[in-house]
Amino acid sequence: MLWASFGLSRASSWVPQWVLGITLLLLLLQLVGELLAARSALVQTQPHAVDDRRGRIVAAAAWLSLLTLLTWLIGTAAGGALFCYVWLRWHAGERWPLAVGTAAGLGIVLWVLFSLLFGVGLYAGILWTWLN
Repeated sequence: MLWASFGLSRASSWVPQWVLGITLLLLLLQLVGELLAARSALVQTQPHAVDDRRGRIVAAAAWLSLLTLLTWLIGTAAGGALFCYVWLRWHAGERWPLAVGTAAGLGIVLWVLFSLLFGVGLYAGILWTWLN
C-alpha cells in the first residue's frame, strides 16, 4: 500500500505515506523487540518451546501475506473487509453473523472515512483495474 501511494498526486499522497511509513516502522520495531524478548525467555526457560514459537511466526507471516494479497487483488477496503471476515471466522472462531457484520462495518468505515470525508481514493486493487 505504501508503494501504491507514490502513484498518487503530491497533495493526496502525504497522508498515506506518513501513516503507513510510521506504522511500518513501529511494527518492525515491535516485531524485533518481541522476537528478541521471546527468544531469550524461551531459550532460558524452555529450550524445546522455540519450535512452537517458529510455528506461530510462520502462521503470523501467512496471515500478513493473505492481507497483502487480498489488498493487492481487490483493494484496500474490500481486501481489508474480506481479511477481517476470514480472520474472525477461522482464526478467532467467531460466529458468521458477527464476522460478516464486523467485516462489512470495516469496509464501510474505510470507504466513508477516506473516500467521502478525506476525498482520498483508496487503492482499488489489480482486479478492478483489469476489469475496467
